[in-house]
Amino acid sequence: MSSDDDYESDSDMSLDSHSVGGKTSVLLGYPDEPAGDTASAFDTRIGGLPIWLNPSSPPTLGLAKCKACESVMTLLLQAYAALENTLYERVIYVYACKDVGCRRRPGSVRAFRGIMRDEDKMRVVADKQKKEEERRNRKAAEAAERSRRQQADLGNVLFGDGFGDGANPFGGPGPSPESSVRAGATVDEVEQVSESLERTNIVVTHRPDAVILAPFEPWPPAEELESYNSWFLYVESEYLTNKAEQNINQRVEILASTSGSSNDGPDEWSALPESSSKIDSVFQNFADTVSDNPEQVVRYERKGSPLFYSKADEIGRLLINRNTGHYDNSLIPHCELCGSVRVFELQLMPYAIQVLEEGSGIDILNGMEWGTIIVGTCKNDCVPSMIDKNGVGYQEEWVGVQWEETK
Repeated sequence: MSSDDDYESDSDMSLDSHSVGGKTSVLLGYPDEPAGDTASAFDTRIGGLPIWLNPSSPPTLGLAKCKACESVMTLLLQAYAALENTLYERVIYVYACKDVGCRRRPGSVRAFRGIMRDEDKMRVVADKQKKEEERRNRKAAEAAERSRRQQADLGNVLFGDGFGDGANPFGGPGPSPESSVRAGATVDEVEQVSESLERTNIVVTHRPDAVILAPFEPWPPAEELESYNSWFLYVESEYLTNKAEQNINQRVEILASTSGSSNDGPDEWSALPESSSKIDSVFQNFADTVSDNPEQVVRYERKGSPLFYSKADEIGRLLINRNTGHYDNSLIPHCELCGSVRVFELQLMPYAIQVLEEGSGIDILNGMEWGTIIVGTCKNDCVPSMIDKNGVGYQEEWVGVQWEETK
Protein backbone atom coordinates (compact mmCIF):
# COMPACT_ATOMS: atom_id res chain seq x y z
CA MET A 1 0.00 0.00 0.00
CA SER A 2 2.98 2.23 -0.57
CA SER A 3 2.64 5.83 -1.55
CA ASP A 4 5.14 7.63 -3.73
CA ASP A 5 8.47 7.00 -2.01
CA ASP A 6 10.02 9.97 -3.75
CA TYR A 7 7.85 12.18 -1.58
CA GLU A 8 10.05 13.85 1.02
CA SER A 9 8.32 15.52 3.93
CA ASP A 10 9.95 18.04 6.20
CA SER A 11 11.18 16.61 9.46
CA ASP A 12 9.44 19.45 11.27
CA MET A 13 5.72 19.28 10.56
CA SER A 14 2.67 21.02 11.92
CA LEU A 15 0.52 18.78 14.10
CA ASP A 16 -2.68 20.07 12.55
CA SER A 17 -1.56 19.58 8.96
CA HIS A 18 -4.14 16.83 8.52
CA SER A 19 -7.06 19.14 9.16
CA VAL A 20 -6.77 20.97 5.83
CA GLY A 21 -9.67 20.28 3.47
CA GLY A 22 -9.36 18.28 0.24
CA LYS A 23 -7.20 15.36 -0.83
CA THR A 24 -4.16 14.64 1.30
CA SER A 25 -1.02 12.59 0.65
CA VAL A 26 -2.18 9.95 3.13
CA LEU A 27 -3.45 6.53 2.04
CA LEU A 28 -6.22 5.03 4.15
CA GLY A 29 -6.91 1.33 4.60
CA TYR A 30 -10.51 0.19 5.13
CA PRO A 31 -11.92 -3.28 5.90
CA ASP A 32 -13.06 -4.87 2.66
CA GLU A 33 -14.03 -8.51 3.12
CA PRO A 34 -12.96 -11.40 5.34
CA ALA A 35 -9.58 -12.78 4.36
CA GLY A 36 -9.85 -16.48 3.64
CA ASP A 37 -7.57 -19.07 2.14
CA THR A 38 -6.89 -16.87 -0.88
CA ALA A 39 -4.74 -14.44 1.12
CA SER A 40 -1.11 -14.12 0.10
CA ALA A 41 1.99 -12.40 1.41
CA PHE A 42 1.29 -9.55 -1.00
CA ASP A 43 -2.11 -8.65 0.43
CA THR A 44 -2.64 -5.96 3.03
CA ARG A 45 -4.91 -7.18 5.81
CA ILE A 46 -5.55 -6.94 9.51
CA GLY A 47 -5.70 -9.94 11.81
CA GLY A 48 -5.34 -13.58 10.89
CA LEU A 49 -2.08 -15.49 10.83
CA PRO A 50 1.10 -14.20 9.18
CA ILE A 51 1.95 -15.21 5.64
CA TRP A 52 5.67 -15.08 4.98
CA LEU A 53 7.30 -13.85 1.78
CA ASN A 54 8.57 -17.38 1.27
CA PRO A 55 6.94 -20.27 3.17
CA SER A 56 10.38 -21.73 3.77
CA SER A 57 11.76 -18.45 5.14
CA PRO A 58 9.93 -17.35 8.30
CA PRO A 59 11.55 -14.88 10.69
CA THR A 60 12.75 -16.07 14.04
CA LEU A 61 9.88 -16.43 16.49
CA GLY A 62 11.71 -14.05 18.79
CA LEU A 63 10.55 -11.08 16.69
CA ALA A 64 6.93 -11.89 17.56
CA LYS A 65 7.40 -12.46 21.28
CA CYS A 66 6.25 -10.00 23.91
CA LYS A 67 9.25 -8.46 25.64
CA ALA A 68 7.26 -8.23 28.87
CA CYS A 69 5.97 -11.79 29.26
CA GLU A 70 7.87 -13.71 26.53
CA SER A 71 4.65 -15.16 25.10
CA VAL A 72 3.93 -15.27 21.37
CA MET A 73 1.98 -12.19 20.36
CA THR A 74 -0.96 -11.91 17.97
CA LEU A 75 -0.84 -10.37 14.49
CA LEU A 76 -2.61 -7.03 14.13
CA LEU A 77 -1.49 -6.02 10.63
CA GLN A 78 0.35 -7.42 7.64
CA ALA A 79 0.92 -4.59 5.16
CA TYR A 80 2.37 -5.07 1.69
CA ALA A 81 4.58 -1.99 1.44
CA ALA A 82 6.89 -2.36 -1.57
CA LEU A 83 8.87 0.77 -2.37
CA GLU A 84 9.26 2.25 -5.83
CA ASN A 85 12.51 1.77 -7.73
CA THR A 86 13.60 -1.20 -5.65
CA LEU A 87 14.24 -4.79 -6.66
CA TYR A 88 12.68 -6.48 -3.68
CA GLU A 89 9.28 -7.16 -2.19
CA ARG A 90 8.57 -5.66 1.20
CA VAL A 91 6.05 -6.38 3.96
CA ILE A 92 5.50 -4.88 7.42
CA TYR A 93 4.14 -6.99 10.28
CA VAL A 94 2.69 -5.52 13.50
CA TYR A 95 2.10 -7.69 16.58
CA ALA A 96 0.56 -7.07 20.01
CA CYS A 97 0.38 -9.09 23.21
CA LYS A 98 -3.14 -10.09 24.28
CA ASP A 99 -2.22 -10.43 27.94
CA VAL A 100 -4.00 -7.71 29.89
CA GLY A 101 -1.08 -7.55 32.30
CA CYS A 102 1.24 -6.45 29.50
CA ARG A 103 -0.73 -3.38 28.51
CA ARG A 104 1.34 -0.22 28.40
CA ARG A 105 4.52 -2.17 29.01
CA PRO A 106 7.51 -1.69 26.67
CA GLY A 107 7.76 -4.38 24.03
CA SER A 108 4.13 -5.50 24.25
CA VAL A 109 3.61 -4.18 20.70
CA ARG A 110 6.30 -4.81 18.09
CA ALA A 111 6.79 -4.45 14.34
CA PHE A 112 9.24 -5.81 11.81
CA ARG A 113 9.68 -5.60 8.06
CA GLY A 114 10.46 -8.42 5.71
CA ILE A 115 12.13 -8.13 2.32
CA MET A 116 12.60 -10.62 -0.51
CA ARG A 117 14.62 -10.12 -3.66
CA ASP A 118 12.40 -10.00 -6.74
CA GLU A 119 14.25 -12.34 -9.08
CA ASP A 120 12.15 -11.41 -12.13
CA LYS A 121 12.94 -7.72 -11.76
CA MET A 122 16.57 -8.55 -11.12
CA ARG A 123 16.82 -10.61 -14.32
CA VAL A 124 15.38 -7.73 -16.34
CA VAL A 125 17.81 -5.30 -14.76
CA ALA A 126 20.64 -7.80 -15.17
CA ASP A 127 19.95 -8.00 -18.89
CA LYS A 128 19.87 -4.22 -19.21
CA GLN A 129 23.00 -3.88 -17.12
CA LYS A 130 24.82 -6.48 -19.20
CA LYS A 131 23.89 -4.72 -22.43
CA GLU A 132 24.95 -1.39 -20.98
CA GLU A 133 28.23 -2.95 -19.86
CA GLU A 134 28.84 -4.28 -23.36
CA ARG A 135 28.12 -0.83 -24.80
CA ARG A 136 30.55 0.80 -22.36
CA ASN A 137 33.18 -1.81 -23.18
CA ARG A 138 32.82 -1.13 -26.92
CA LYS A 139 33.13 2.60 -26.28
CA ALA A 140 36.20 2.03 -24.12
CA ALA A 141 37.79 -0.18 -26.77
CA GLU A 142 37.13 2.41 -29.47
CA ALA A 143 38.58 5.15 -27.26
CA ALA A 144 41.65 3.04 -26.54
CA GLU A 145 42.19 2.41 -30.24
CA ARG A 146 41.87 6.13 -31.01
CA SER A 147 44.36 6.92 -28.25
CA ARG A 148 46.81 4.33 -29.58
CA ARG A 149 46.59 5.77 -33.08
CA GLN A 150 47.02 9.33 -31.82
CA GLN A 151 50.16 8.34 -29.96
CA ALA A 152 51.45 6.58 -33.05
CA ASP A 153 50.77 9.67 -35.17
CA LEU A 154 52.59 11.84 -32.62
CA GLY A 155 55.60 9.53 -32.80
CA ASN A 156 55.64 9.80 -36.57
CA VAL A 157 55.58 13.58 -36.33
CA LEU A 158 58.48 13.72 -33.86
CA PHE A 159 60.69 10.92 -35.08
CA GLY A 160 59.50 9.82 -38.47
CA ASP A 161 58.08 6.53 -39.55
CA GLY A 162 61.16 4.50 -38.55
CA PHE A 163 60.07 3.92 -34.97
CA GLY A 164 56.86 2.20 -36.03
CA ASP A 165 53.45 2.34 -34.36
CA GLY A 166 53.52 3.08 -30.67
CA ALA A 167 57.35 3.32 -30.47
CA ASN A 168 57.51 6.80 -28.98
CA PRO A 169 60.28 6.54 -26.32
CA PHE A 170 58.84 9.48 -24.36
CA GLY A 171 55.47 7.83 -23.80
CA GLY A 172 54.35 4.60 -22.25
CA PRO A 173 52.49 2.03 -24.24
CA GLY A 174 49.02 3.07 -25.26
CA PRO A 175 46.21 1.54 -23.27
CA SER A 176 45.07 -1.71 -24.78
CA PRO A 177 41.40 -2.37 -25.40
CA GLU A 178 41.59 -5.19 -22.90
CA SER A 179 42.95 -3.00 -20.10
CA SER A 180 40.31 -0.36 -20.77
CA VAL A 181 37.60 -2.97 -20.70
CA ARG A 182 38.91 -4.32 -17.42
CA ALA A 183 38.63 -0.88 -15.86
CA GLY A 184 34.87 -1.29 -15.64
CA ALA A 185 32.89 -3.79 -13.65
CA THR A 186 32.24 -6.75 -15.96
CA VAL A 187 29.02 -8.68 -15.38
CA ASP A 188 29.03 -12.21 -16.78
CA GLU A 189 26.16 -13.86 -14.99
CA VAL A 190 22.84 -12.91 -13.44
CA GLU A 191 24.08 -14.10 -10.07
CA GLN A 192 26.86 -11.53 -10.13
CA VAL A 193 24.33 -8.84 -10.95
CA SER A 194 22.16 -10.00 -8.07
CA GLU A 195 25.05 -9.61 -5.68
CA SER A 196 25.82 -6.18 -7.12
CA LEU A 197 22.20 -5.10 -6.86
CA GLU A 198 22.09 -6.33 -3.30
CA ARG A 199 24.88 -3.90 -2.55
CA THR A 200 23.60 -0.94 -4.55
CA ASN A 201 19.82 -1.11 -4.16
CA ILE A 202 19.63 -2.05 -0.51
CA VAL A 203 21.72 -0.17 2.01
CA VAL A 204 24.00 -2.65 3.73
CA THR A 205 26.18 -0.35 5.80
CA HIS A 206 25.80 -1.65 9.33
CA ARG A 207 27.21 -0.20 12.49
CA PRO A 208 30.05 -2.48 13.65
CA ASP A 209 28.34 -3.16 16.96
CA ALA A 210 24.84 -3.60 15.56
CA VAL A 211 24.87 -6.97 13.84
CA ILE A 212 24.21 -9.38 16.69
CA LEU A 213 22.33 -12.39 15.38
CA ALA A 214 20.18 -14.19 17.93
CA PRO A 215 19.74 -17.94 17.49
CA PHE A 216 16.86 -18.79 15.16
CA GLU A 217 13.75 -19.84 17.05
CA PRO A 218 11.22 -21.93 15.08
CA TRP A 219 7.50 -21.22 15.04
CA PRO A 220 4.90 -23.51 16.61
CA PRO A 221 2.26 -25.10 14.33
CA ALA A 222 -0.31 -22.65 13.00
CA GLU A 223 -3.11 -24.28 14.98
CA GLU A 224 -1.33 -23.33 18.19
CA LEU A 225 -1.23 -19.61 17.33
CA GLU A 226 -3.92 -17.19 18.44
CA SER A 227 -5.43 -14.86 15.86
CA TYR A 228 -7.93 -12.07 15.48
CA ASN A 229 -10.56 -11.72 12.77
CA SER A 230 -8.85 -11.31 9.42
CA TRP A 231 -9.97 -8.75 6.85
CA PHE A 232 -8.52 -7.68 3.54
CA LEU A 233 -8.05 -3.92 3.31
CA TYR A 234 -8.78 -1.72 0.35
CA VAL A 235 -6.79 1.47 0.03
CA GLU A 236 -7.92 4.95 -0.99
CA SER A 237 -6.51 8.44 -0.77
CA GLU A 238 -7.69 10.47 2.18
CA TYR A 239 -10.16 13.28 1.54
CA LEU A 240 -11.05 15.75 4.27
CA THR A 241 -13.81 18.30 4.53
CA ASN A 242 -12.95 21.95 5.06
CA LYS A 243 -12.37 22.18 8.79
CA ALA A 244 -12.61 25.97 8.64
CA GLU A 245 -16.36 25.59 8.15
CA GLN A 246 -16.82 23.27 11.11
CA ASN A 247 -16.59 23.59 14.83
CA ILE A 248 -13.52 21.48 15.56
CA ASN A 249 -14.31 21.50 19.27
CA GLN A 250 -17.61 19.67 18.81
CA ARG A 251 -16.07 16.25 18.26
CA VAL A 252 -13.07 16.11 20.56
CA GLU A 253 -14.21 13.27 22.84
CA ILE A 254 -15.28 10.87 20.11
CA LEU A 255 -12.68 8.23 20.87
CA ALA A 256 -13.43 7.94 24.56
CA SER A 257 -16.22 5.42 24.02
CA THR A 258 -14.93 3.59 20.95
CA SER A 259 -11.37 2.42 21.53
CA GLY A 260 -11.32 -0.85 23.45
CA SER A 261 -14.98 -1.72 22.89
CA SER A 262 -16.22 -4.18 20.32
CA ASN A 263 -19.81 -2.90 20.55
CA ASP A 264 -19.31 0.65 19.33
CA GLY A 265 -19.90 1.24 15.67
CA PRO A 266 -18.33 3.78 13.34
CA ASP A 267 -21.26 6.11 13.86
CA GLU A 268 -19.82 6.85 17.28
CA TRP A 269 -17.11 8.83 15.52
CA SER A 270 -19.72 11.41 14.60
CA ALA A 271 -20.87 12.05 18.16
CA LEU A 272 -20.98 15.71 19.13
CA PRO A 273 -19.93 16.21 22.74
CA GLU A 274 -20.67 19.59 24.22
CA SER A 275 -17.44 20.31 26.07
CA SER A 276 -13.82 20.08 25.00
CA SER A 277 -12.01 22.13 27.57
CA LYS A 278 -10.06 19.19 29.00
CA ILE A 279 -8.92 17.72 25.69
CA ASP A 280 -5.66 18.93 24.16
CA SER A 281 -5.59 20.43 20.68
CA VAL A 282 -3.70 17.46 19.24
CA PHE A 283 -6.44 15.07 20.29
CA GLN A 284 -8.98 17.49 18.86
CA ASN A 285 -7.19 17.30 15.53
CA PHE A 286 -7.05 13.50 15.76
CA ALA A 287 -10.77 13.21 16.44
CA ASP A 288 -11.73 15.75 13.82
CA THR A 289 -9.57 14.13 11.14
CA VAL A 290 -10.78 10.61 11.86
CA SER A 291 -14.42 11.69 11.90
CA ASP A 292 -14.24 12.41 8.16
CA ASN A 293 -13.30 8.78 7.43
CA PRO A 294 -14.49 6.89 10.51
CA GLU A 295 -13.89 3.35 9.23
CA GLN A 296 -10.20 3.79 8.53
CA VAL A 297 -8.07 1.17 10.25
CA VAL A 298 -4.66 2.08 8.80
CA ARG A 299 -3.04 5.34 7.73
CA TYR A 300 -0.02 5.12 5.41
CA GLU A 301 2.34 7.94 4.44
CA ARG A 302 5.98 6.92 4.36
CA LYS A 303 8.15 9.94 5.21
CA GLY A 304 5.01 11.79 6.18
CA SER A 305 3.63 12.78 9.56
CA PRO A 306 1.69 10.60 12.01
CA LEU A 307 -1.70 11.68 13.26
CA PHE A 308 -1.03 12.00 16.98
CA TYR A 309 -3.56 10.84 19.55
CA SER A 310 -1.99 13.03 22.23
CA LYS A 311 0.87 15.46 22.65
CA ALA A 312 1.16 14.89 26.39
CA ASP A 313 1.91 11.17 26.59
CA GLU A 314 5.31 9.48 26.30
CA ILE A 315 5.20 9.23 22.50
CA GLY A 316 3.92 12.76 22.03
CA ARG A 317 6.67 14.13 24.24
CA LEU A 318 9.24 12.02 22.39
CA LEU A 319 8.35 12.99 18.82
CA ILE A 320 7.05 16.53 19.15
CA ASN A 321 9.85 19.09 19.13
CA ARG A 322 9.71 21.12 22.33
CA ASN A 323 10.96 24.27 20.65
CA THR A 324 8.64 24.27 17.63
CA GLY A 325 5.71 22.26 18.95
CA HIS A 326 5.80 20.27 15.70
CA TYR A 327 6.48 16.64 14.85
CA ASP A 328 10.15 15.97 14.09
CA ASN A 329 11.01 12.60 12.53
CA SER A 330 14.65 12.93 13.60
CA LEU A 331 13.42 12.29 17.14
CA ILE A 332 12.31 8.76 16.29
CA PRO A 333 14.94 6.36 17.66
CA HIS A 334 17.45 5.71 14.87
CA CYS A 335 17.84 2.40 13.08
CA GLU A 336 19.83 0.08 15.32
CA LEU A 337 21.29 -1.68 12.30
CA CYS A 338 22.68 1.10 10.10
CA GLY A 339 22.33 4.16 12.32
CA SER A 340 20.07 6.00 9.86
CA VAL A 341 17.17 8.14 10.97
CA ARG A 342 13.80 6.50 10.89
CA VAL A 343 10.71 7.92 9.21
CA PHE A 344 7.03 7.53 9.90
CA GLU A 345 5.47 4.89 7.66
CA LEU A 346 2.07 3.82 8.97
CA GLN A 347 -0.23 3.72 11.96
CA LEU A 348 -3.12 1.59 13.16
CA MET A 349 -6.31 3.42 14.04
CA PRO A 350 -8.90 2.75 16.79
CA TYR A 351 -11.62 1.35 14.53
CA ALA A 352 -9.28 -1.59 13.87
CA ILE A 353 -9.96 -2.73 17.44
CA GLN A 354 -13.65 -3.19 16.73
CA VAL A 355 -13.00 -5.04 13.48
CA LEU A 356 -10.38 -7.32 15.02
CA GLU A 357 -12.32 -8.18 18.18
CA GLU A 358 -15.89 -8.29 16.85
CA GLY A 359 -17.61 -11.56 17.70
CA SER A 360 -14.66 -12.81 19.72
CA GLY A 361 -16.37 -12.52 23.07
CA ILE A 362 -13.69 -10.14 24.35
CA ASP A 363 -15.26 -7.73 26.84
CA ILE A 364 -14.36 -4.09 27.20
CA LEU A 365 -12.13 -4.74 30.21
CA ASN A 366 -10.00 -7.29 28.40
CA GLY A 367 -9.96 -5.74 24.95
CA MET A 368 -7.26 -3.59 23.41
CA GLU A 369 -7.11 -0.02 24.66
CA TRP A 370 -4.67 1.90 22.50
CA GLY A 371 -5.47 5.12 20.68
CA THR A 372 -3.02 4.57 17.82
CA ILE A 373 0.03 2.47 17.02
CA ILE A 374 2.74 4.34 15.10
CA VAL A 375 5.38 2.48 13.09
CA GLY A 376 8.66 4.13 12.10
CA THR A 377 11.02 2.43 9.64
CA CYS A 378 14.62 2.92 8.55
CA LYS A 379 14.79 5.78 6.04
CA ASN A 380 17.42 3.84 4.07
CA ASP A 381 15.39 0.62 4.26
CA CYS A 382 18.67 -1.11 5.04
CA VAL A 383 19.15 -4.79 4.42
CA PRO A 384 18.41 -7.03 7.41
CA SER A 385 21.28 -8.66 9.25
CA MET A 386 20.68 -12.00 7.57
CA ILE A 387 19.42 -12.73 4.05
CA ASP A 388 18.79 -16.44 3.54
CA LYS A 389 19.18 -18.62 0.46
CA ASN A 390 15.71 -17.57 -0.71
CA GLY A 391 16.67 -13.90 -0.65
CA VAL A 392 14.48 -13.23 2.41
CA GLY A 393 15.36 -11.30 5.55
CA TYR A 394 13.58 -9.61 8.45
CA GLN A 395 14.44 -6.60 10.59
CA GLU A 396 12.68 -5.17 13.65
CA GLU A 397 11.50 -1.57 13.41
CA TRP A 398 10.30 1.05 15.89
CA VAL A 399 6.79 1.14 17.35
CA GLY A 400 5.25 3.93 19.39
CA VAL A 401 1.94 3.20 21.11
CA GLN A 402 -0.31 6.00 22.25
CA TRP A 403 -2.60 4.43 24.82
CA GLU A 404 -6.04 5.53 25.88
CA GLU A 405 -5.88 7.90 28.80
CA THR A 406 -6.60 6.23 32.11
CA LYS A 407 -9.47 7.69 34.08
